[in-house]
Amino acid sequence: MNRLRAARCLIRTPRRSVAALPLLLGLSWVVACGGGSQAIDGELAVLLPNETTPLVRVVEFTTRVPAVATVTVSDGSREWTVPTPESPSVEHSVPILGMRPATTHTLTVEVLGGADGEQIGTVTATFDTAPLPEDFPPIEVKVSEPSRMEPGLTVFPVSRWYPGGQDIGYGLAVAVDESGEIVWYYRTDHMVSDLNFTERGTIQYQSRRSLVEMDVLGNIVETWYASGLVDQVPAGTVPVATDLFHHEITELPSGELLTLGTEIRSFEDYPQSTTDPLNERGPATLVGDIAIQFRRDGSIVQEWKLLDILDPYRLTHGSLGAFYDLNDYAHVEGGTKDWSHANALVVDPRDDNLIISARHQETVFKIDRATGQLMWILSDPGGWSGRWEQYLLKPEGDIVWPYHQHSPTITSRDTLLLFDNGNYKSIPPRRPRAAVDNYSRVVEYEIDEEAMTIRQVWAYGEAEDERFYTPFLGDVDPLPLTGNILVTAGGFVVNAEGLQIDFPGGGWHTVRIQEMTPTTPPETVFEIVIDEGMAEETRGWSVFRGSRWERFF
Repeated sequence: MNRLRAARCLIRTPRRSVAALPLLLGLSWVVACGGGSQAIDGELAVLLPNETTPLVRVVEFTTRVPAVATVTVSDGSREWTVPTPESPSVEHSVPILGMRPATTHTLTVEVLGGADGEQIGTVTATFDTAPLPEDFPPIEVKVSEPSRMEPGLTVFPVSRWYPGGQDIGYGLAVAVDESGEIVWYYRTDHMVSDLNFTERGTIQYQSRRSLVEMDVLGNIVETWYASGLVDQVPAGTVPVATDLFHHEITELPSGELLTLGTEIRSFEDYPQSTTDPLNERGPATLVGDIAIQFRRDGSIVQEWKLLDILDPYRLTHGSLGAFYDLNDYAHVEGGTKDWSHANALVVDPRDDNLIISARHQETVFKIDRATGQLMWILSDPGGWSGRWEQYLLKPEGDIVWPYHQHSPTITSRDTLLLFDNGNYKSIPPRRPRAAVDNYSRVVEYEIDEEAMTIRQVWAYGEAEDERFYTPFLGDVDPLPLTGNILVTAGGFVVNAEGLQIDFPGGGWHTVRIQEMTPTTPPETVFEIVIDEGMAEETRGWSVFRGSRWERFF
């Protein structure tokens, strides 16, 4: 006697995600069922959980008796089994990840039950994923050698630029596999910056005044909002008492969060120029960065204010800029000065103290987490005086100091690796180096904290055949299994003549993400670029940081 009967199969919008309906209606769906089972009660539903994650599906079905299911996905060239719960259940909801765009996928659900876990039925569904939207960045694979690469997914946020500046209404996070193919993306209506994957399997990212946590299906778990410059925070968000969030979100083992915020302070007798030999002085309002540790309920545990740690009167090329005047501090009479522009905050895994990068101070420095006391300063010694001089690391051998740097990180060799953008390559009163003559680097330093010395041990970008220049953004990650280095040159900028320039808002933007060996010279084992050319309608794309994550599917 045939135990199997036809089961109904369909694709429908989940009741919990009404917003996805317009997207579904605009797609071409093909559904086929076969080998239905008495074990499945009613419908096998393949759902789009959120319109923000178009390459994700959830398959839902009900079995007549508690059962275990296996779910297999095939796209004609690849086949993979999706993780499912091991405990028998009647209600089944299984996320499907790892699909490529514009591809037909066949989903096979096998129901196992009984004492021996025998197969009691199967059902299949065939459906198409949508092509990438027209406003998606053009990602081109230049090099891919999977056997030499660090395993996992390369994940990065992308920003779009127009002639008027950065598009703050465009937010995108992308994951590509070892061949550079897009297997997941998240599209939203606000900028997406620093991205992290938590041990709980959620994704956290920074976006202007918000810090967001979501799951890989695109469901928002929590949003924290910087409340200092607003009368009321958006509904459903957790207020945190700081003016802004920027650049960073890191979850600590305690579940508390680290980020960067800002404050403003007024000075009556402050230098008005970095190059004026007469050194005219007058009133100034400085934007100073704050390293912040806070609980998930928004209450602040501890703050470290850079205006209390570094010399507020030290100037570099860039520290009198008006970066924050356009939006966040537009209400400040006379404008503000972007004195420090911190862009990274990391925990030193060796002693749990903090390392901070202050781009507009040309400085990476370390502080005691408990007291806020300076431990050392990595910087061109120009412009430091008084009590700060004792914290300057002294060079051993030939060394090139970093300028406008990003992304300091401690390696497994206890060295400091960072992305040196290299802007200007001087400290006032020395004149800045022109962009057309400049270059960026990836550089590794060995620091002896007891002797207070620093030695340069490796660099990429100094040799003529390695030269590149990204005046803003940048990231570098040491990869634990292979020892390779993932380098994100996220902000190439050229003018209409194709010459490199320093001002992000004044030219066309391109991106290069590159995995290289830590050799001399290094060898590239993976490389993708985002380059739209000099299109009139846009000014290209930038990437804040790129990371290699373990696969989340």
